[in-house]
Amino acid sequence: MAAPLLQLDKATIRFGGLTAVNSVDFTVGEDELVGLIGPNGAGKTTVFNLMTGVYQPTDGTITFNGTPIAGLRVNEIVDLGIARTFQNIRLFGSLSVFDNVRVACNLHRATSPIQALIRGKSFRADEAAITKRAEELLDIFNLRRFRDAPSKSLPYGEQRRLEIVRCLATKPKLLLLDEPAAGMNPTEKIELVRLIQQVQKQFNLSILLVEHSMKVVMGVCQRIAVLDYGVKIAEGNPAQIQSDKKVIEAYLGEDHQTALSHH
Repeated sequence: MAAPLLQLDKATIRFGGLTAVNSVDFTVGEDELVGLIGPNGAGKTTVFNLMTGVYQPTDGTITFNGTPIAGLRVNEIVDLGIARTFQNIRLFGSLSVFDNVRVACNLHRATSPIQALIRGKSFRADEAAITKRAEELLDIFNLRRFRDAPSKSLPYGEQRRLEIVRCLATKPKLLLLDEPAAGMNPTEKIELVRLIQQVQKQFNLSILLVEHSMKVVMGVCQRIAVLDYGVKIAEGNPAQIQSDKKVIEAYLGEDHQTALSHH
């Protein structure tokens, strides 16, 4: 059996006397779409921060594509192939939609800073390739019509879409989506489900989704892990999670379970 793309082995982080994430074992496989759910304060975003180098684990190990990543800087982890979105959209608001994507494409620039200063033939070829890549991504996700508009002028749902496109410009192997449905109306959530499915299929990558909208989670995830007070209390497919007594008690609630069973 192939090794998982991402593996947390007894990952733990303490802040003073508080254990925010406690001995969590968790994997994401190649081309897998996994959900991570739980109540507010359960440790979901902290797990994302551990995976992306914002925090370093107090104990345990985190391995990505065979490489231990605990202790690496954020940019080094991005270089390895992990990209993330945030609960609060973090676009360059005054930059155009095109420039937001072009900035991310620069991660894989073929020319050096010295070549950029000289602006010779190789630099111009590199610039042309980056421009082409950025415009192709805008086309794929129907954002070309906003190409020259400041990103902050886009409707909320389109800003979320642009944030995901900017992540894809870094050519990730694993995409971490941190509450992408936050602030969306029901129609936008339906469109988000389609977008996540399109991204996984078209770009052949793995996705880990932290999300409170159970309609989104149950609509796209193949496997779901549940955190409560920093501890993994359950893991399984959507049907198993919906009927798990510990999950219902800690998070979903009986009414939520009844509502989900009708989807």
